[in-house]
Amino acid sequence: MRMNIATPSACWTNIASANVFLLYSLTLSVPSGYSYGAALLLLTSLAYLTFVKRPKISGEDKVLILCLLGIFLLAAVTLALHGEKLKLLDQSSRFLLAIPILWFLIEHPPRLAYLWAGLSVGAITAAGVAYWQLQIAGIERAAGFVTSAIPFGNLGLAMGIFCIAGLFWVTTERKYQKPWRLFLALGALAGIYCSLASGSRGGWIALPPVLLIFCIAFLNHTNRRRAAGLIAALILISAALFEASGTGIRARIDEAFQQIDNYTEQHDAESSVGVRLEAWRAALINIPEKPLLGWSPEQYQEQLELQVKNGQVHPYVLHLSNSHNNYVEVLLFQGVIGLIALLALYLFAFLFFYKRLFSSDRIIKVLAVCGASFLASFFIFGLTHVILGRNNGVIFFVMTLAIFWGCMRHRENMLAANTS
Repeated sequence: MRMNIATPSACWTNIASANVFLLYSLTLSVPSGYSYGAALLLLTSLAYLTFVKRPKISGEDKVLILCLLGIFLLAAVTLALHGEKLKLLDQSSRFLLAIPILWFLIEHPPRLAYLWAGLSVGAITAAGVAYWQLQIAGIERAAGFVTSAIPFGNLGLAMGIFCIAGLFWVTTERKYQKPWRLFLALGALAGIYCSLASGSRGGWIALPPVLLIFCIAFLNHTNRRRAAGLIAALILISAALFEASGTGIRARIDEAFQQIDNYTEQHDAESSVGVRLEAWRAALINIPEKPLLGWSPEQYQEQLELQVKNGQVHPYVLHLSNSHNNYVEVLLFQGVIGLIALLALYLFAFLFFYKRLFSSDRIIKVLAVCGASFLASFFIFGLTHVILGRNNGVIFFVMTLAIFWGCMRHRENMLAANTS
């Protein structure tokens, strides 16, 4: 028998709004800031689903839930078969814990003003931390309060992209459009600054597909001239940033190409890019030996040490904590089955968001742009970084997926109910 402690709908929405604001506003500028809002969202969703009701879900909702569940179960199976400790299931458990949050948010998503306010505050405060680290603390690359400069730059860039999308949402608001535009523009610039301050080159590759997604959603015959002017301005700004010595962008890109040349010509693996290429080469040697379910971390470390001793692999790979590629990492430790599960989540979620880029409802379109851009960005981030291998990356990923999906699906349900 269910307990009848149902709280008025507005109360659950207020709680979700506060939790989402907390999640994004603290993610990069407070130690473990990404965990507070996520933990509160989890507790809220479990309370709601246990004592109030379980919202009806669509076929697409079920596909995403099954993908999240599948990633967790396959990780658990491979862990058991490898005889590893349960603590190694920590990251994969986040996919399981995202399920009740996604389910709850379909019924009670945050108010969009709180969502974009949290993103703007989070990006702006992160930019402040980045400035302090570079200009006052004298740190070479800003890293905020996450594990390293790479996730800091990539997550900051993602938040900046969301703020740009928020500028299209503002047109649906009746009040305070000018302050919102300024606030979101500052958030967008701050997110971009975080990426530049971190020097995370891999994140910059995500910008062209994100721009394409925005064009698909918003470009039409009535605004093509304005869009062409905006794109031209972005290209000019990008070129200026590329050439400006203070940003270090050109130096970082030139350095990357030089390191690639050094690796291919001299097999120099003692550089940032060179050691990544060597780690990927080592992985490609070893993945075919255990293709289905992969290696255990302990077995793979022993294998690398043996190959270093035999001269097959450069000793520098032993200094790496991972392969610096999310998909190589999954192949190594969960095999082809684990990789299929992860790619299935990316693919289905992206397609579900993508088809709503053509929605006639402005809010659904903007949320779809955020979801599709987010998935495209994270997919690219994973090419040069194990973005889902640390708490900050995996929590940001599953929470953001649940939040934007919940907001979009709730909007669809509300419009369908009004129509009927």
